[in-house]
Amino acid sequence: MVLDDRQRQIGKDNFRDAVRITRRQMLAGTAAVPSAAAMYWGYEKLKGNPVRTGLIGTGNQGCNAHIAQSNPDYIDFVAFCDIRPSSQKRARRLFNEKYGDKASSIKMYEDYHKLLERDDIELIIIALPLHLHAPATIASFEAGKHVLCEKLMAKTVLQCKQMVRAADKAGKFLAIGHQRHYSYLYANAVALIEQGLLGDVRHIRACWHRNQTSYDSWRPEVPEEDRVFYEGKEALLKDYGYESLEQLVRWRIDGETGGGLMVELGSHQLDAAGIFLGHARPKAVLGTGVTSYLKTWKDVSDHVFLIFEFGKDAREAVVTYSSISTNAFDAYGEQVMGSRGTMIIQQERDAYIFREGADSRNTRVNWAESRISRPTADSGSTAAWATGVDTADTLTSRGYREEQEHLAWLIRNVGTPDPQHQPRCNGKVALADAVVTLASNLAMQKRKRIEFKPAWFDWTNDDNPESEV
Repeated sequence: MVLDDRQRQIGKDNFRDAVRITRRQMLAGTAAVPSAAAMYWGYEKLKGNPVRTGLIGTGNQGCNAHIAQSNPDYIDFVAFCDIRPSSQKRARRLFNEKYGDKASSIKMYEDYHKLLERDDIELIIIALPLHLHAPATIASFEAGKHVLCEKLMAKTVLQCKQMVRAADKAGKFLAIGHQRHYSYLYANAVALIEQGLLGDVRHIRACWHRNQTSYDSWRPEVPEEDRVFYEGKEALLKDYGYESLEQLVRWRIDGETGGGLMVELGSHQLDAAGIFLGHARPKAVLGTGVTSYLKTWKDVSDHVFLIFEFGKDAREAVVTYSSISTNAFDAYGEQVMGSRGTMIIQQERDAYIFREGADSRNTRVNWAESRISRPTADSGSTAAWATGVDTADTLTSRGYREEQEHLAWLIRNVGTPDPQHQPRCNGKVALADAVVTLASNLAMQKRKRIEFKPAWFDWTNDDNPESEV
């Protein structure tokens, strides 16, 4: 949706005011807003020592999300593993910035099995290419560790189920890095939808549009230090599971090691769509994927377009998703469309609400606190609408730190998983995300409408879309 500056201010104020009023009602007149973490996720300051953690994989996600955004009061990195010299070097720099002199004691491994042999490590964070998620996670549980694994959970649905079973057998926590489950922005958005503020939601549009024509970020140049290190070591690369150094560096654009746009981008937004629709699962998906421009991509599409049919009880809804690689005009986000209003979540940073009706983008909403689900609207000067809302700045949090903190708190305070104490995106929740994502890839590959089967979502059942479609 294209909005001018005035409309953006209107939509942003509408959202912030609704959040402010909702919080005041929830707090029943208390004077202060509690910490966002305590309010939403139910954990507190960690008691005892930070959880001793090993990080397997220090590429972009491992460094930018899990090192840079970690909280040393909860997570104590004591070891890391990577097979690329350039990644090892970047990780060292970030550890030095985070820990200072203590960073020199963080040991580096090339073989993650050696790291797993350490008895002093309690938690493993896995930020490897997709095809290695399942073997590294299962090996971690066999070594008696808790695990936080990056999304998508695994390369196949059956592998995902095997990961859940391994966690259950080991009696350890398994968390998967769909960070929107720990985003304050999305938590507030869901709360407003659940109150009926948007009315009856029957359609969601989601997109993630980028322009890779001038620089393909998924096909970077191979760093010279990596090329020098692996010169003449093709056998070593094959031992690690790669045909070439290029495949290692550009794993996202290879169907053998990655899963393409739906796995890397779409999985987040379909996860959010399901949450917006009351944790509903889609009934069916159809779509198309093409490699129309980036011909160097191997067995993955550079443009994908999908339609999902959702249904829960008597509710029916349609979600559309597109991810393209030749135009970034719309950027990325979700547009939730209800009978009373529209909510836009843009780039995980900003949220807007607009009342349904004529000239809704230019209409300021006055929320009646006793009947917040039935807004009234007046128009006026934009300058007078800046609210200075007394909400925490954590609305811009993307959730990486919080998912680590909550898992560390569970490890220290609970010890072993039980039905009441689980990461918000535990293995069973993430399995559903993987089923939706991987079946979507199959729908595009087979060019057919796929109906989701309940057995695919059951971690105790071996049925899976890969063997049935």
